[in-house]
Amino acid sequence: MTTLLETVFDASWAWLIAGVAVAGLEIVVPGVFLLWIGLGALATGLVLTLLPDLPLAWQLATFAANMLAAVGLGILLQRKGATDPAASTLNRELAGLVGTRTVAVTAFAAGRGRIRVQDTTFAASSADALAPGDLVEIVGIENDEPVVRRAEAAREVPLDKPSAIG
Repeated sequence: MTTLLETVFDASWAWLIAGVAVAGLEIVVPGVFLLWIGLGALATGLVLTLLPDLPLAWQLATFAANMLAAVGLGILLQRKGATDPAASTLNRELAGLVGTRTVAVTAFAAGRGRIRVQDTTFAASSADALAPGDLVEIVGIENDEPVVRRAEAAREVPLDKPSAIG
């Protein structure tokens, strides 16, 4: 006497369809976990294609092993792809301005003045004596404000940074 599960999972296509369906749910449900479960089911479908007479208990054991392997692979890929928190500029927009060339809006008195970055002005500090309109480059961030230095006029504005001039 066969059970309903044995009848459904008698062919590899059931595992393949289940794998595609569960992996497809990843689009609807936030997170990444369903993707790895779906890949485990797809791998089980491929194993069942090679071994079509595999009993249901072994299919489920194969699915569990494949799913755990896929989850482990996912964790490994996420760790490998993780960025260094110190290098990330997410939620630290001022750090993303380092390397940007812009102009001084005010004269820098006692090492402090204002610069324009696109449509915003920022308080900034500099060791150089700067006048309004001088071309400057943001070289760092200290105490939550840009540190600038006089930029060389012959150097081009880098294409990977937003231009603040104009």
